[in-house]
Amino acid sequence: MTGGMDVLDADVLRAWAGGARTALALARPAVDAVNVFPVADADTGTNALLTITGGAEAVTALPVGTDALDVARAFARGALLAARGNSGVILSQYLAGFADGLAGAAPTDPSAALLTTPVGVPAAVGSGGSALAQAAGRDEAAADVVRALAAAATAARAAVAEPSEGTVLTLADAVAARAASLPLELPAVTLLGTVLDDARAALAPISAEHPVLRREHVPDAGACALLVVLDALHRAVTGTPEPTTPASWLPPVEHHAHAAHEGGGAFEVMLVVRASPGEDVSEALKRRLSAVGDSVAVVGGDGVWHVHVHTDHPDAVIEAAALGAREQVVVRLVDAPHGQSAGEEMPPAGRWGMVACTAAPALAAWYAAAGAVTLVVPPDAPVTAAHVARAVADTGADDVALLPGGVVGADALAERPGPVVEVLDADDELRVVVAVLAWAGSGAAAGVHDAVRALGRLRVVRVDVAEALPSALADLVSSAEGESMTVVHRDPLDATSKAYVEAAASSHGLEPVLVGPTGTGAAFWLGVD
Repeated sequence: MTGGMDVLDADVLRAWAGGARTALALARPAVDAVNVFPVADADTGTNALLTITGGAEAVTALPVGTDALDVARAFARGALLAARGNSGVILSQYLAGFADGLAGAAPTDPSAALLTTPVGVPAAVGSGGSALAQAAGRDEAAADVVRALAAAATAARAAVAEPSEGTVLTLADAVAARAASLPLELPAVTLLGTVLDDARAALAPISAEHPVLRREHVPDAGACALLVVLDALHRAVTGTPEPTTPASWLPPVEHHAHAAHEGGGAFEVMLVVRASPGEDVSEALKRRLSAVGDSVAVVGGDGVWHVHVHTDHPDAVIEAAALGAREQVVVRLVDAPHGQSAGEEMPPAGRWGMVACTAAPALAAWYAAAGAVTLVVPPDAPVTAAHVARAVADTGADDVALLPGGVVGADALAERPGPVVEVLDADDELRVVVAVLAWAGSGAAAGVHDAVRALGRLRVVRVDVAEALPSALADLVSSAEGESMTVVHRDPLDATSKAYVEAAASSHGLEPVLVGPTGTGAAFWLGVD
């Protein structure tokens, strides 16, 4: 750590983390409103806030006396582990690069060091390339800033499989280049202020380089989020109090009916892949995931890789990511409510979220299409309380109904700060399906009550062969009448099996709902309520 770190000392970096969270909370509606790329899902501000919040919480947890470099690493590490969406992944990598730049290096993938370097141990210092050359001859504090901004821009670009110009990546490059171009005698505080003034002025022309942003006449949402974070850094350096209103340069909060980006998939998938320590699977993951989706981002290192992708086939993404143990697999509909919607200061009153837990990747799209945040549990990793908490947070609701599906243990369902979670009696795939059908993405307490009532009425039987479906259904309806019939099937239904299902339903005046194939579990789960 250089002598110039008095400008970016531990107290300043702590203030940066907290101030960035405050500023993004204020900016979120405006940033969400201009989110049109890579898909118009109005959640870039939300994702950036969730990501930075993870970083700020990691900084808050540090003991008193932690030095500046370790504060920077903790901020980046917490953001990396909490990263949401393509924008959050890029932002977490930006912070990772910034931390490594402060250590004197400018790697292309600094997150590896963040995940493996213990607090208090200096990171390995590489040549630093052009970043060190640009910082040469400067005041030490200004050199720290120049080097950190250069390393941050490099790291952010390396996170994305197919970087797009006219976005946050271009702005990050412009910030780094402008910092390096300023006079050598300029002190760090003045340098940072000048860079930010120029970056705000460059936001519109940079965004206009991108065809989607140019067509919609909006700035890049990710670039806006980055500027908010860098504004918070400047406030911390100058000792300016945290803001109480959104920054004046932010675009007006208007909920635009933006056209969706043509390449965007309907679902967002985020997961963690744990490979062997020292094994770099990032390029293989990017290649395999790019074949089944877009907006691909892969970050991490030393066997821990965080993945983001938009796709129409979540199960294909989960399979393509099988280069190690997969965990924290969360699937949601891109257009579903997520955090707060653009233009709202608070989430809609009374809105409920739903988390559906399943061992069947093939059903992830079905659950997510109904509006549930879906936590997929592959056989190679257990579910932890942190995984559940992340899925709950991703609903963006203050009250959440959770369907454990028989794959989430009691230890992962312990009470925790945050939304109020009601665990429904849905301990197998059929019950999860029935609850989601009753809720049907209503987002209201009435829908959750409907799910609870449906589960209370439900009578279930497991059937191993299709020929047994008529007699199994007869046994179910003999004790009480039913109004609906749900069949969850493991394998694709051939004509004969489908005929058995339809015959069984019609003989009792029921309309069957067929869900599958699940690819796992019993051949058939039959339920009547």
